[in-house]
Amino acid sequence: MEMRIRRILVWGPGRDFRAKNNLFDNLITGDKTWVHLNTPETKRNSLTWKHPSSPVTKKFKVQRSAAKVMATVFWDAKGVILSKILPQGQCISAAQYCSTLDRLTDAIRRKRPGLLRRGVVLQHDNATPHSANLTVTQ
Repeated sequence: MEMRIRRILVWGPGRDFRAKNNLFDNLITGDKTWVHLNTPETKRNSLTWKHPSSPVTKKFKVQRSAAKVMATVFWDAKGVILSKILPQGQCISAAQYCSTLDRLTDAIRRKRPGLLRRGVVLQHDNATPHSANLTVTQ
């Protein structure tokens, strides 16, 4: 019982601070990924119930499309804030990433009013476009 009282005395004020200043309320995560334009149906997804006397349908081996696009998505604890898909064959450069950050700022103003005033913590990997001088100064 004594340990429990000691924990309450030590962690009580910290709990109140965390309740007022929750880091996750201000955290926005950004990530990018390649998305295939044609994702074939798996055998399991294409299963259908048939009568035993009905003819068997022939399944052909289908491969993923080689065509793919780059998708960039930003989200927080409440959901997706911005998603952007680059045209086929393009990769993200520092200038494109800066324009995406501008669009993200506008999207935050629209979807999460007041968040920019409280301060945003942007979490993303340290890929070259994210850590370029042009991006960091913006």
